[in-house]
Amino acid sequence: MDMEKQKIQLLNESILPVNETTITLGEKMLVTDTLASPLTLPEAHGAWGRFPMKLSMSSLLIVESGEVRLNVNCQDVIVGGGCCAFISESAIVERVAMGNARVVLISFYRDHFHAMPSIQQNALQVEDWKMGVGHMTMLIQAYHMLRTILLDNAFAPNREESAASCLNLMASIIGQVDDSQSTDKASRSDKIVARFLQCVRENYREHRELGFYANELQLTPKYMSHVVFEQTGRHPSKWIKDYVILEAKSMLRSGRYTIQQIAEELHFPNQSFFGKYFKEAVGVSPKKWK
Repeated sequence: MDMEKQKIQLLNESILPVNETTITLGEKMLVTDTLASPLTLPEAHGAWGRFPMKLSMSSLLIVESGEVRLNVNCQDVIVGGGCCAFISESAIVERVAMGNARVVLISFYRDHFHAMPSIQQNALQVEDWKMGVGHMTMLIQAYHMLRTILLDNAFAPNREESAASCLNLMASIIGQVDDSQSTDKASRSDKIVARFLQCVRENYREHRELGFYANELQLTPKYMSHVVFEQTGRHPSKWIKDYVILEAKSMLRSGRYTIQQIAEELHFPNQSFFGKYFKEAVGVSPKKWK
């Protein structure tokens, strides 16, 4: 893929609308914000025709004020004013809504920038933090510094290295907050759910049977089902199906796959079996949904 096509893909993968503040660093990074003009975006499935969308980039979302609501990997996430969230690559975003929000979005490919590695293995691929006033101020200042690096020709000879240093500074600021908020008090049930969701995220393309996940967690299917349902209000089979269907929707939405290819990618015996599975979950066939 040439640089121009990669740049277009970068713009198309932004979880926020591209506006006059949007800047790209070649095909490696995208930054945009609504700091000067707070944005309200009503929650709507498939807003501006992009969702659901599987991300190939990592994204740092900083909410200075207002509120951002997302559905990421079948989980509703609310990021309020004074908070920031990190969404890891390969996460599937289904919906985004904003209420009078002043936000910053920084999206980047980990192949080029290695900031914030500690949350790469997060079970839900999204983590958020409540920032104090001082830390939020530092984050916004670091963002403006990043914009200067991307725009000022004085940084041209070492632009990528300077941008990486700025990202690492932001990761350090968040790390200070993360350390103060961390706790080892997670219950056994919480840990089981986290391990289950991690396992589903890694294996749902190939395995849809409960026995596989129970075996991976070294639990009985009955006990695993009881804990997951008690903690999340959803049966494990529903979690697995939701991941499969969300992946299928993102592939259909991308326009890069035929229904037969999607069936093969998701390890269904044939297209007909996949079509029946999809229709039972969604109410219409893959062809009609597409």
